[in-house]
Amino acid sequence: MNEQTVRQVVTARFYESLAQSGVEITAIPQPQLQAIVNALADGVFAALDAMETEADHSIAETSPPPAGPGEPETISPAPIAGHLEREELLWSGRPYLSIGTRYELTTQRVRLIRGLLGRNYHEIELVRVRDTSVTQHLGERALNVGDITITSTDPSHPEFTLHNVKDPMEVREMIRKATMQEKQRRGLHYREEM
Repeated sequence: MNEQTVRQVVTARFYESLAQSGVEITAIPQPQLQAIVNALADGVFAALDAMETEADHSIAETSPPPAGPGEPETISPAPIAGHLEREELLWSGRPYLSIGTRYELTTQRVRLIRGLLGRNYHEIELVRVRDTSVTQHLGERALNVGDITITSTDPSHPEFTLHNVKDPMEVREMIRKATMQEKQRRGLHYREEM
């Protein structure tokens, strides 16, 4: 949910609650009352952002210590072909001006994590990725954000879009390289379908 949406929801709910309570505020001029409601909405947005940041820190505290500079972070072991292969975090980011959503790229999959208090996970194995593309509108180009669409052979998510990603071309290239490395590690070869 972006800042404008939070502001609209808080404003609508404030005026609904005020009407239901039967209280009339006539001492405060309408523009000043709207400024108060906007400040309240900004406070709600800041509180939600702080809650998400706190939740991210608590997750980080329970995970293993981060790797040194230049080294990818280890996520968890995954058994592959009779030996253990560690899954490493290659990139993590959030959509621009959004809270409650986080994207992760590891050496084995792409994850979409949604939720502030509860969590909802969607992921695609990198070996299922077929193609990636980047879409940027004029305003997004000015802000260096864009949407990355991942086309895959995953039946539950044939198209997976990462919205409002910062540096989308760089992230797309990281996904492409990670996909190629994972397919090579698993012994899969590219074959054109006719």
